[in-house]
Amino acid sequence: MIRTLPLVCSNCDNKFVPAEELYYRDNFMSNSIRDVHFICPDCIKRWKDKWRIKTAVFSEKDYVMTVSITLEDGTIYKNLDCTPLEETVVTSEEIPEEAQRRLFSIYTEWDSERKKNSLKDCTFKDEFMRTTFSCETYGGEKFNDIAFRFNMKGQIETETPVPEYVLKQIIYAYRLYEMQNKE
Repeated sequence: MIRTLPLVCSNCDNKFVPAEELYYRDNFMSNSIRDVHFICPDCIKRWKDKWRIKTAVFSEKDYVMTVSITLEDGTIYKNLDCTPLEETVVTSEEIPEEAQRRLFSIYTEWDSERKKNSLKDCTFKDEFMRTTFSCETYGGEKFNDIAFRFNMKGQIETETPVPEYVLKQIIYAYRLYEMQNKE
């Protein structure tokens, strides 16, 4: 039997005729087509127009990433849980794909900035009475064959000056290197 289904927007409650696409909100409790929450093209346009991102500030604490977003209309969303996935950032708020892609471009800039001082790779070389390291940061700084030792106070000394943020990471990496060699 062929039946009809009047399309009523679940946002504005107006009847509508779909354009080239039919929008609906996921509802995993739906048992039939009549339970689906359809959304009219006008409400979708308003939703997409609303999500024009002015600024976004990412932060990460205890492996939980959040983003605070300010929209062009002045609306602020603070500390939304978020996950970067396949050139989009998925948040705990329902946002259009275009806005997710915009968030991803902001995220990649933020991620590059926070990683620029982090070690990308590090190698150690043990020779007779001499240990050296070679490393590179994500920001492109390179240090090659820098001799180092630990003094009587347990502090690291290098033959040439190395920034403190690199030295802290070298100490940690060298401890891991020594533990690997003991096994």
